[in-house]
Amino acid sequence: MKVGLLLKHGSEEARELSGKVQAFLQRNACASFIIGQKLPKEKLDLIVVLGGDGTLLYAASLVGEKGIPILGVNLGGLGFLTEVKKQELFKLLEKALAGDCRVEERMLLKAEVGKEHCLALNDMVVGKTVASRMMDIALEVDGYPLSQFRGDGIIIATPTGSTAYCLAAGGPIVAPKIHSIILIPFCPHSLTHRPLVVPSNSRITISVNLRGGEAAMAVDGRNARKISEGDLIKIASAQKPLKLVGSPSMNYYEILRTKLGWGWK
Repeated sequence: MKVGLLLKHGSEEARELSGKVQAFLQRNACASFIIGQKLPKEKLDLIVVLGGDGTLLYAASLVGEKGIPILGVNLGGLGFLTEVKKQELFKLLEKALAGDCRVEERMLLKAEVGKEHCLALNDMVVGKTVASRMMDIALEVDGYPLSQFRGDGIIIATPTGSTAYCLAAGGPIVAPKIHSIILIPFCPHSLTHRPLVVPSNSRITISVNLRGGEAAMAVDGRNARKISEGDLIKIASAQKPLKLVGSPSMNYYEILRTKLGWGWK
């Protein structure tokens, strides 16, 4: 079995733990590879992420639709995506090597802007730059004109991303097993625009009138790409999901309760 290790940048804790993981894998006759800015040439069977949610999102961008399971160990703050606790890592690794662990599938979004393509686990955000003015956004779903509004931008999120920027912008919390796409206009200059949940097989098209300002598209909080007047942004579900190894001690609703305090007095 070949296992990749992706470490939180600059984390001494992640570096020390990676040495223990490599020794464990060697004792179990497994090869290990430290992952940098791209995946190694060797075909990996598993990726262990030692860090926080941001590190796991970076791992997701590298894996894409390759189907390599990701085991995320929380060495960060919130740990909503990296749900595995440090103290349960090696017991879970044993199960993973034996093929006896819970693997969840998480929907990915795929965007096309001109000849460029990108994938997101959480969200894609089309918005104005910091010092820019509001812009006009035209939104179509499955070829039907849905909305045209003036505002700061729009968030297109997966159910996994419903607890990220989507939540902060007033969007709904959607369980990951519900295959859907969430559309959230942010700061619309209107009283009628509300978050909308559409089926996962919907095809979203966005175009913008910059009104002399500037705009960009961010993917999972990074890779901001400048959006020009006349660009058509086409977004749909990716053909294949991302695979995450689940914690034996946590489930989605436990995470909602303990990490976000959902409905807790």
